[in-house]
Amino acid sequence: MTKKPEPNFDLLFNPRSIAMIGASSNLEKWGAIVFLNMIMGGYQGKLYPVNPKGGMVFNRRAYPRVTEVPEPVDLAVVAIPAQFVKEAVEDCIRKGIRMAIVITSDFSETGEEGARLEREMVEVARSGGLRLVGPNTMGIFSASASLTALMPPVRPRRGAVSLISQSGNIGTQMLGWGEKFAVGFNKYVSSGNEGDLRCEDYLDFLGRDPETRVILLYIEGLDDGREFLTKARNISPHKPIIAFKGGRTEAGTRAAKSHSGAMAGVKEVYEAAFRQAGVLWASTTEEMLELSAAFSSLPLPRGNRVGILTRGGGWGVITADACNELGLEVPPLDGEIIRRLDTILPAFWSRGNPVDMVATLGMDPYIQCLEALIAWDGVDAVISLSGDAGPLSHLLPDVKKRAESILPTEKTDKMMQVLSEARGRIYERVCELVEKHRKPVFAVGSNFPRGKGTGKSEFALAQFRSPERAARAAGAMWRYYQYRKAIGME
Repeated sequence: MTKKPEPNFDLLFNPRSIAMIGASSNLEKWGAIVFLNMIMGGYQGKLYPVNPKGGMVFNRRAYPRVTEVPEPVDLAVVAIPAQFVKEAVEDCIRKGIRMAIVITSDFSETGEEGARLEREMVEVARSGGLRLVGPNTMGIFSASASLTALMPPVRPRRGAVSLISQSGNIGTQMLGWGEKFAVGFNKYVSSGNEGDLRCEDYLDFLGRDPETRVILLYIEGLDDGREFLTKARNISPHKPIIAFKGGRTEAGTRAAKSHSGAMAGVKEVYEAAFRQAGVLWASTTEEMLELSAAFSSLPLPRGNRVGILTRGGGWGVITADACNELGLEVPPLDGEIIRRLDTILPAFWSRGNPVDMVATLGMDPYIQCLEALIAWDGVDAVISLSGDAGPLSHLLPDVKKRAESILPTEKTDKMMQVLSEARGRIYERVCELVEKHRKPVFAVGSNFPRGKGTGKSEFALAQFRSPERAARAAGAMWRYYQYRKAIGME
């Protein structure tokens, strides 16, 4: 096969101009939907619709062929039937285009005939200096370019997390879940069949990308595992790589082969190899997002000692169990921290870790206890189940609704406003404490604001739906710190 030209990812993620080959005004066609998503997503570069019939597409002049576009084109997006894609690729080469996204399916994922078409397309592209995303891809997202070249109409929250996904459905849904998990995305690529550019190519680029702090991977199979692991090993000391693998069972392997043509492998082999390369292993897609929220928002713990703050004993017990099961220590309190907490809590508090606030009400005692615990030299991280009612915070909207049945609306509105303002102040204070002491705080169930605060702190507050999830995130960050320390990075 023809030697692969070096990909220019700046043309992919920061194009000055884009040609949409297969653009249409018919919203039952992907060429219309992807083109409209780019327009509505706020892309500020030049957009050129390409359609054999010419005419107008969403108030833009359409050109019968990309070669007829009068100005230079950085990126082509292709959404036409598979049998016509090779000709479109040839036109892209004549136009001098060096990067293209092939949305079109019906290639290697469908069988040998599709695989033949894919090989021919890739051979033509490479011989002309053109690199391809896909085929059978859902597209890409780039925050810096305000580019949403995607099939689904998602509008991702923006941040420093970048995602590579071998499943377009999973990848784009994770973009949509970003708001829920307070995860902001910088770049996303649905790699599709990886007929040309592969997962390791995108990984190599994101490892060098200054706008990416955390890399997420959804993978089903790797054609060149050795190259992937070499690149991951070079990147992981500098940026966390969090991976989740589909096709872990026989049934999953068959499914992966049928929808993307991926050659999946044994879960245990992948997990062991990834661990050696410093890649963090997530057990679910939700855990991927929770870990990315933690790694992009919090400092690494410099030890495995965890302080637990709770308003009730049972939650503290569950959290302590979860920590111990994951190799985290829950140390007993010493005299100094006990004396400080004695000035805050009722005389009958347990004087142990977890620190049980014994249902002490008010926001001030919570902040005072957290200040004492995070400042204590005996812990490296804090799991908080107390702020904003902790694991019960999801009940607040229902409390408001019930209160409205017995109180005037203006009083319930005022109550919720006061509570909201208090949450905001606590959130800011917690972020300041994290920055001051360089220790992470994992908040469980808290209904705090999502994302960064006023800018007083470089950190945000990672929030989790259960103590077990918070403990898993703390354990992952501790393991990553150990990995960096073992190779001399800490």
